[in-house]
Amino acid sequence: MAPEAMSDRPHTNSANPGPSEPSGSDDLIVVRGLTKHFALTRGVILSHQLGQVHAVDDVSLEVKRGETLGLVGETGCGKSTLARLVTRLIEPTSGQIVYDGQDITGWSRRQLRPLRRDMQIILQDPYSALNPRRPVGAIIGEPLRIHKLGSKVERRSRVREVMEMVGLNPEHYNRYPYEFSGGQRQRIGVARAIVTKPELILADEPVSALDVSIQAQVLNLLEDLRDEMGLTLLFIAHDLSVVRHVSDRIAVMYLGKIVELAPPETLCSHPKHPYSGALLSAVPVATAEAEEARSRRIILHGDPPSPVDPPSGCRFHTRCPKVQPICSEAEPPLEPIGLPGQLAACHFPLTEEEIERAILRPRAS
Repeated sequence: MAPEAMSDRPHTNSANPGPSEPSGSDDLIVVRGLTKHFALTRGVILSHQLGQVHAVDDVSLEVKRGETLGLVGETGCGKSTLARLVTRLIEPTSGQIVYDGQDITGWSRRQLRPLRRDMQIILQDPYSALNPRRPVGAIIGEPLRIHKLGSKVERRSRVREVMEMVGLNPEHYNRYPYEFSGGQRQRIGVARAIVTKPELILADEPVSALDVSIQAQVLNLLEDLRDEMGLTLLFIAHDLSVVRHVSDRIAVMYLGKIVELAPPETLCSHPKHPYSGALLSAVPVATAEAEEARSRRIILHGDPPSPVDPPSGCRFHTRCPKVQPICSEAEPPLEPIGLPGQLAACHFPLTEEEIERAILRPRAS
């Protein structure tokens, strides 16, 4: 790839530069009050709105350069929606998104186009994410063609380079997706994501469809690429053990809200929100004390409330074992609780005794 085609460059947009963060900020992404509501309508010609799905509600956070932020929670809690809002793949209902010091909240698709080469995505299903009618070389090189980076010879050279980086044989350039295993297909997806040398990668459950042994290979690959290329990752997963392995910080989401944010060691040893404790309690235990640990698990009763009509106050209070009257009346703020760097939104955070039970530590003899 020609140096001028693939070189690092500042993020500028003369049409709408937007307000900037202070010079020298370590934050690549800053979101404030981010909200997304999807309208529920009935009818085609004479449609009318029946309500709104509160997918993401008033979320604020920062992601530093080179950091991996893990998003974890139950299905439907808003993880993927939040990540797609941050990367402007969908339009927010309200709130502010600042990327690399520039407010991109109101940017049009045309204004965002130059920024897209710095924001790439790895999709969950390696089978449906690849066009079966195109060879992998063309699939990986598609972002280069769209952004008009380099000549055909330079694009081919760059594709072979990234194939080798992700552990694929460059000689398989002209093979089709059906000729590869699931793990190899996900490596193709990784190669497509890094081919433009992006700064931010959204990994939307990239290993959930893979075997456990293959999961470890893909996770190690992502870590190596992050260190080698200086990538910033938004990593979405259901499995706390997976998120803990790759993340610098973990954000726990429940029904459109971030309920806890902490470094992985802190979250997994001293969770403060009861929902975080329940997630940790559900992690399988492969020890001689597993039978005893199973009897100590925190079991949440009932299903998550509907996002169309979320509960008042704390959204977790309908399933929380520590619920008190104030929980349904006042929404707790996300504030420092517990160890340094730990934030939680709870009126009654977990005690040390409850934490011991939640993380299933073997009892002392």
